[in-house]
Amino acid sequence: MFVLLTIPRLIGQNIDSLNFVKESQHFNFYSTKGDIKVLDSLAITLENNYSKIMNHIGIQIDKKNNVRVYPNVKAFHVAINQPDAPDWVVGTCHGDDLMMVSPLNPGTVHTYESLMQVIVHEFVHMAIYYAVGEKGIAALPKWLSEGYALYESGQINDHTRKYVESSLLKKAPPTWTELDAASDMEFGKMNGYAFSGTIVEFLIVTYGIDKLVLLIKKPENIEIIYGLSKNALEQQWIQYLEHEKIE
Repeated sequence: MFVLLTIPRLIGQNIDSLNFVKESQHFNFYSTKGDIKVLDSLAITLENNYSKIMNHIGIQIDKKNNVRVYPNVKAFHVAINQPDAPDWVVGTCHGDDLMMVSPLNPGTVHTYESLMQVIVHEFVHMAIYYAVGEKGIAALPKWLSEGYALYESGQINDHTRKYVESSLLKKAPPTWTELDAASDMEFGKMNGYAFSGTIVEFLIVTYGIDKLVLLIKKPENIEIIYGLSKNALEQQWIQYLEHEKIE
């Protein structure tokens, strides 16, 4: 199962007891004493991806954003006011804050390595927010937002592709409309993250990242950007998944 959760507009965030510990060129880091030793690795991971993401989306952020690292899954769920959330809920972004479970105590679903990808994933969501604003975020298809975050964070890998391919042997993939209409929990349960990642990978491999970024900024112009209907693109995606020649 390939899942994580992003909540771009978190309501009623609890005030946490994390302390400011360190800063890097573009981020301030907050954690408990027990997680101080992982902050250097998180800083390196974020800074190594920062320029690439800024250049792809075509923006600059003129202030430092915050990274809040919670000591365990339970503490993170309390902080986001979802105490009963499943263990795969490990990261989110809210305003200027990136919030995550500590890679040193990842819980039952994730690993140290996958949480290092999660923090980049959440930063991509933050960068998109800076690029399109709250109105733009509301109009952005879920599959596009999540798929692009997976792409930039390196979460689309051979394991993901093999999982999607094996799923196709059992039933048809969810439609783009179904992915977009799903709630956050439904999206996770239907493995929407993995499928969305392959949609974005298909669009970038086939048509280039410049068009994908145009789509993020103006999703209503999908047919103008690609010169095809949404349905035609969706059929090409299925051909891509099935390793068929795209015509």
